[in-house]
Formats: sequence, C-alpha cells, structure tokens
Amino acid sequence: MEKEVSYTEKTVSTRVAGAPHDHLPFAGLRVLDLSQGLAGPYCGMLLAQHGADVVKLEPPDGDWSRAIGTRHGCHSAIDYMANRGKRSLALDLKRPACAEAALRIAEQCDVVIESFRPGVAQRLGIGYPQVRERHPDVVYLSVSGFGQTGPHAGLPATDTVMQGFSGMMAINADAQGRPRRLGFLAVDTLTALYAFQAVSAALYARLRGAPGRHIDVSLLQASAAFLAPKIVEASLEGEHPAPLNVPAGVYRTSDGWLAITLSKEPHFAALCRAAGRDDLAQDPRFGSFAKRAPHAAWLEAEFGAVLQQRSTADWLERLAAGGVVASRVNTMADWLSDPVVAATGAATPVTDEALEFRFPRIPGVAESHPGDPRHRWPAIGSDSLAILESFGFDRTQADGLLAHAPARDPPPTHGDTHHATQVT
Repeated sequence: MEKEVSYTEKTVSTRVAGAPHDHLPFAGLRVLDLSQGLAGPYCGMLLAQHGADVVKLEPPDGDWSRAIGTRHGCHSAIDYMANRGKRSLALDLKRPACAEAALRIAEQCDVVIESFRPGVAQRLGIGYPQVRERHPDVVYLSVSGFGQTGPHAGLPATDTVMQGFSGMMAINADAQGRPRRLGFLAVDTLTALYAFQAVSAALYARLRGAPGRHIDVSLLQASAAFLAPKIVEASLEGEHPAPLNVPAGVYRTSDGWLAITLSKEPHFAALCRAAGRDDLAQDPRFGSFAKRAPHAAWLEAEFGAVLQQRSTADWLERLAAGGVVASRVNTMADWLSDPVVAATGAATPVTDEALEFRFPRIPGVAESHPGDPRHRWPAIGSDSLAILESFGFDRTQADGLLAHAPARDPPPTHGDTHHATQVT
C-alpha cells in the first residue's frame, strides 16, 4: 500500500512500501540548484542526502568549485563535499533560451537555490519575482556575501574576506596578536548549514498552510549568528573582554600538542595536581576563573613549562585520572587513522569511478550505499538530457538547448570560494 501527495499540495509525502530512499524525509521534493562554490551547493547537497531530487544547473565549463585545489577527474575536494547525490544539467544561462528553460524547470520545483550577485538572477529572468509568478509556493533561497541590500550588496565575498570582516580572524589571533584565518572554508560551510535550516523550516511551514517565501542567507549574517557569544561579549565588555577558563588552551608536550579545557572550578585544582603544582591551587590569587583571568599569560607559561616534560599519551592518562578534559591535537591524517573514527563509522570509504577516499558521515542522515542516487557525484552535464526530458522538454528542444554548450573541464586553479559572482 502506498500513499503519496506532492509537497506543492502542502502535505507530507509518505510511502509505506518501496525502496529505502523513498522513506527519506525529502523524498519526492524537487530542487533546482543554480548556485556555485560551496555555501549554496552544500545546502543543496544536504537536501539531496535527505532524499530530494536535486538538479545542479551549472555552466558548460562546470561549477568553478570543481577547479579549486587538486583535480580528481572533473572533481575537487570541495566539489565532492558540495555536490554528492545531485544530477548535473549544463546550460549557458546567458543564452535566453537556456534561461527560459531554467525558469520552466524552476516552476516545477519546490526549492530553488541561487548565489548570483544580488539582482543578477532577476536580470537573467530566473529571480524570485519571475519564479513566484509561475509558482507562488516556491521556497526560493538566495545566498550572498553581504545580503541582498545595503552598501556592500554588490561586492564579492570570499570565505577569507568574511573571516576577516566578521572578526573571526581577530579572535583566532596568535600569541603576537596577528589575526589568523581558519584553514578551511568555515564561513561557507556554516552559511550552508543555516541555509539548510531555513529551507527546511520554510518547507515545514508550507506543509502547515504557509505560502512560499524568499529566503535571504548571507555569509555576513551567518558568520554573525555563529559568532553570537563573542559578539554579545564584545557588546557588553568592549574590545578586550576577560579571557575565559584560564589556563585552558593548547600546550606543547614532549612529542606533540595537547588541548586542555576547564569548564568547572574544580578542574583547575585537578590540573594542578596532575601537573605537580598544588601550590597554584592553594594560591588565593587563582581561586576562581575571574581571579585567574588577569594572570592568564603567567599561568599559561607555568603550565607550558611543565607539560613539555612528558609525552601527550602520558598527560592524557594523568589528566583523565584527575577528571580534566583534554585531547591530543590531531592532524587530519591522525583523525582518519584514529580507532574511534573507525569504530563509529565517522568517515566511511567511498568510491567514485576508480578513486577511493573517505567521506564524513553527515550527522542524522541515513548512510547511502552503491546504487543509491545519493551515493554518486555527477560529472559536468552528465544528466542533461535525462533532466530536460523529465521536466517536459522533447528531444528536439533538449538538443537545441545543449547544442551550443559542450561540457569541458575548467583549468585548475587555487583559492577559496566566492558567493557566486560568475554571471554579472
């Protein structure tokens, strides 16, 4: 027995029998992903991993994220992260016929994702007003750098730019006060997570009778939401708030690095005992987090001298015995080889054609397996004809749209991702 009602009728699609994929929460949902880079595409990937049919509409040369970093065929590590489980349609949206085809596809989708500069999608004829006119219930997501309005709306924004603009680099400064960038696309990733949250909430609201809506998620606002505790702290305490949890931090050992945290007052005394510095625990100057804060540099130097005398493994054993929470500082290779990662299936082996690599499991998402459409990565335009036919284009129309758009691999480049500024 099977009951299925479309999302556009504002009710849940439920299947009592069928393939496991049909039981995923967004099974039956159609998504048109016009975005490039990481923030928008990663949101689309999350929708795909929850069961949605996500059409990635990319230029004939491919999403430019395919060329960032080392190339593996037509993929990069960012592309592997952002586009798993999608189908690829390669069209040149600068051609009016292709832009009209994109609009025709959008009107049949529940969700549309774009990350052009503000105003570009509307100039191409696939902005929210044009899609809403044909499909009032659409959930339309715009991902941008600085938002759809305001003095910086038209500026490009990379992950690095936003790490600097948001204050993230400043709070990650080194001992000399030099701001440091987090060594991965942190802002793009968290923007995708906020975007996925917003889209999911809008879809649920639509099922309860709410209309479709236009969602504006910017790297600016996402980074601010992520850094909310530090922003609130700065607004209350000014430019230089008191350090927290002194002497928590990262310390060198005789053979590596150790991260130690102190979340309760008794943890300081336990750390002192483990380090053989009971005198510090008994010193009234260090009797609370608040009292220790002004002495942060001195305390860190004292513990740093002691911690360098033993190995990381030795300290982990001593600290655990005293109830102090600590961890070795791993490299990515260390993490992949850790037995805990293998035991929990945190990063399972996957294959793409002849290439095998490890892919982190997404929390809360049922794992995909070979044969599951969520398990594959599309080549540029690999599904173009099938996608066009599934949206009602006949073979002649499809051939006309694809005739001037031969897919070819873009040249290798390096850098971080932009908030899709490729069409201006």
